[in-house]
Amino acid sequence: MYRKVRLVDIIRIPPQRLEEDLEQVITETIRDKLEGRIDKALGSIVAVLDIVDIGEGHILVGDGAVYYEVTFDAISYRPELQEIVEGQVVEIVAFGAFVSVGPIDCLVHVSQVADEFMSYDEKNSRLVSKESSKSLGEGDSVRARIVAVSLNEHDARESKIGLTMRQVALGKLEWIEEEQRRKEKGERPEKARAS
Repeated sequence: MYRKVRLVDIIRIPPQRLEEDLEQVITETIRDKLEGRIDKALGSIVAVLDIVDIGEGHILVGDGAVYYEVTFDAISYRPELQEIVEGQVVEIVAFGAFVSVGPIDCLVHVSQVADEFMSYDEKNSRLVSKESSKSLGEGDSVRARIVAVSLNEHDARESKIGLTMRQVALGKLEWIEEEQRRKEKGERPEKARAS
């Protein structure tokens, strides 16, 4: 879930930048320091919006830099358990599909892609069903539910977000639309017809 948050941080301005516009230097420094970082409480900091307040500067002995306490607004994305999200498949591997959801890549394990067995088609880099015409490949848009969240502040690539698409109204968006059309026409589900 995206949130607008108000944060406070201590920002170090090196001596060679003290003659520049203070607010601009602080904004650049905060963006370099925080955007794209993960915090367990906040999630991923997507963007620094506005500087709200710049406190009085302090100099530490032995360091020519000036330290400012800065209050600022930012946008963060924190995945919530059971949240329904939409994203795009960015990679297919033998054990599942990686889905880009906002600033974070999540994993849909192959067992959570559909209610039927999906196998890996290495040649075409897709997950395919032998029971129906379902397939999932890079670039496909999907709707899924977040079922596991483990954020790693020290290495964002080690964060793990698990998704499932094995529930009603979840899956590849084309599958959902097809199922809706079938229901409107009063047809049986594809899996039952394929048997």
